[in-house]
Amino acid sequence: MTSRRRFTEDQKIAILNQATKMGITAVLREHNLSYSVFARWKQQLIKNEPSNQSYTKTRSELKHLYEENMRLKQIIADMALELNKKEDELKKVKR
Repeated sequence: MTSRRRFTEDQKIAILNQATKMGITAVLREHNLSYSVFARWKQQLIKNEPSNQSYTKTRSELKHLYEENMRLKQIIADMALELNKKEDELKKVKR
């Protein structure tokens, strides 16, 4: 049976910051942590933070990425429709 690991507050903050840069799943695997431990640390350390700017920034970044994703999907859909029209025209010409 393995002994329980203990992390200092600085180590926890470093892991949380690393997770925002690299992605949560990758960091959890690297440090062999469960998501529940990660979520608990995040909640504890957010309470200790005087401002919650990193969460707000992340949320606005997600909104921006979501909007950009929707715009790109629309462009792809328009291109697919255009391609279908051109294929139909080519079939008519070949007949």
